[in-house]
Amino acid sequence: MRSAAVALGACVAIGLTGGCEWTDTTAQGTATEQETLPPDTDKARSKEQADDFRAWVDAHGTKEQKKAASRVRRVIGEWDDKTGNAYVSTDINGGTTPVKDPMATARALAAAFDDWKDSKEGYVSVYDVFGNALVTNETF
Repeated sequence: MRSAAVALGACVAIGLTGGCEWTDTTAQGTATEQETLPPDTDKARSKEQADDFRAWVDAHGTKEQKKAASRVRRVIGEWDDKTGNAYVSTDINGGTTPVKDPMATARALAAAFDDWKDSKEGYVSVYDVFGNALVTNETF
């Protein structure tokens, strides 16, 4: 997205506004980068998905994944065995107990989600307590 703004700015700066046009080069079926947590339109469902995810990690995850899963508050999104997007909301960078390595915790959550669900073209992103992306578009 930033490169598009730079390109548009360059066109305006050199006076090519008549010849510049926006071309979306994102491949069909590819996830777009979601830098902020999307709205949660079904809070009961996202809480249930978070509970299911934490329960699975508690039973099957690594030590790091289990510790990281305790930070999960909601799992937003829809996916199936073919495609979908998951957005994991956490209390990383907030909460009562600080996380020493937020990025390692976010990566452990993305890896755990990949182990929990499997999709041909699924993507998981992990967000901190403020809704800012820590890990985006990890395949699962």
